[in-house]
Amino acid sequence: MQTTTPRPNSDKPESVFSMNRREWMRRSGLITGAVAATSIFNQEAAAAAASDAFTLDLTVWKLGIHGNQNEAISWARQFGFQSVGAHTEEIQRWNDADHESYAQQLMEADLKWGTASMPVEFRKDESRFQDDIRSLPSVAKSLKKAGVASAITHIMPNHSTLTYKENFKQHSMRLKQISKILADHGLRFGMEYVGTESLRNRRKFPFIHTLREGLELIESIGLDSVGLVMDCWHWHNAQDNLEDLKLLKPRHVVSIELNDAQPGIQRPFLQDNRRELPCSTGVIDTAGFLNGLAQQGIRGPVMAEPFNQHFRDMPRSQGIGFIAQSLRKALSMVQ
Repeated sequence: MQTTTPRPNSDKPESVFSMNRREWMRRSGLITGAVAATSIFNQEAAAAAASDAFTLDLTVWKLGIHGNQNEAISWARQFGFQSVGAHTEEIQRWNDADHESYAQQLMEADLKWGTASMPVEFRKDESRFQDDIRSLPSVAKSLKKAGVASAITHIMPNHSTLTYKENFKQHSMRLKQISKILADHGLRFGMEYVGTESLRNRRKFPFIHTLREGLELIESIGLDSVGLVMDCWHWHNAQDNLEDLKLLKPRHVVSIELNDAQPGIQRPFLQDNRRELPCSTGVIDTAGFLNGLAQQGIRGPVMAEPFNQHFRDMPRSQGIGFIAQSLRKALSMVQ
C-alpha cells in the first residue's frame, strides 16, 4: 500500500522521525566506515548464497519516491539488485521499439523483472470495476510481451458497509475474473493481506488480515496462478507466526516484502504508514520470517516498502543504496 507519511505527534515514543539523519543511519546500521564495510562485504556474500531462494529486488513504486522505469533499471544496476519492478502504466504504452530497448537494457544490466502492479480498482462500485477490467486484457498482453511474470495488489482489511461474508463474496468473484485474465496471458496474481490493527479498526467491518484468511481467499478463487504477497510487517501485525508459515506451499507466494517496526510501540498502536527499513530495529523477526519461507520452498523477489519520511527526504540514489544494504542484511540471515 502506498500512502503519504505524516510526521508523528511529539507525544509519541521516540522513532526515527524524531532523530536527525545521522542518528537514524547509525541506529539503522547504515553508517559507513571500515567496520561497516567489512560487515557489508560479509552480508553480500551471505545474500548471494541465499539467491537461489530469493532475488534482491528494487520496486521503486513501493518506496514512496518518484522514479520511472529507466531510472529504476539504472538504480538497480548501480546498486547490484537482481530484479526490478515493472511499471505497469509505462509498459502498457510501449511500442515494439520500446519493448526491444528495455529488453536490451535488462540484459546488459543482468536484471530480470520482479513484479508489476495490478491496475484494476476492484474495491469500489461495480461500475468502476467493470470499466477497469475491460482494459485488463490489453494491459496483461503488454506485460507478457515485456516478459513480466506476475502482477500484485493489496486487500483492504475493512469495509464501511459490507460484512465479512458479503465482502468475501465480492472479492472472490471479482478477483477470480482478474486472475483468469492474467492467467490467460501467463501472469501470476499476488494479493497482499494487510495485518495492521490500527488500520483495520478505522471502518465498521473487519476483513481479511491474516495469512490463513488469505489462503482461504486463494482457495475460493480456485486457480493455481494465484498467491499471496508476504509482507513481514503484516505477518507481524496480524500476529501470524512461524507455524503459520508452514501452511504455505511454493505456489502460494508471488513476492516478499520487508520492513521493520518502530521500537517501544505495542502492535495495536503501530501505524501502517510509519515503518522502518528492513532489519533496522529488530522488532520484526525477519530471520525467522525469511527462513520460514525458504524452508517451505518459497521463491521470489524480495523488496522493501519503507513508509519512512527520513528515507523519502534523502537524495533518491542515496536512499536506494540504503535499501540495497538493508535487504542484503536481511538475506544474509537465510540459512
